[in-house]
Amino acid sequence: SGRAVLSQEMDGNKSHSHSARAQDTDLGTKGTSSFDYGNKTSDTTGNHNHSAGGIYGGDSVGGKSRVQSDGNNQLTSWNGDHAHTTWIGPHDHSVYIGPHGHVVIVDADGNAETTVRNIAFNYIVRLA
Repeated sequence: SGRAVLSQEMDGNKSHSHSARAQDTDLGTKGTSSFDYGNKTSDTTGNHNHSAGGIYGGDSVGGKSRVQSDGNNQLTSWNGDHAHTTWIGPHDHSVYIGPHGHVVIVDADGNAETTVRNIAFNYIVRLA
């Protein structure tokens, strides 16, 4: 068979595969448990201002002063880099998962042929 005398061959199954399927199911909507995140602080990036421009012909609307300009953009004041604290508090979330399935792949595995664990000694038996 081309094997060396007293060489060992391990047992193994012939290469084969299996089919598999994960059926579709509707998991609907799932909820998370509630957790109190308390106060959280933003980072301090974002040094910026805003532009506000336009031409306005009056001096107030509803008793409030308006931005007046000759048509050039006017800038709001710079507040510099700053942070904000926001209360998030206890809350939970609902997540819609809905109907879906999954692909299952089972790769073929095994040897070229089915083998039984053995040691090649046939040559020695024939000499006797």
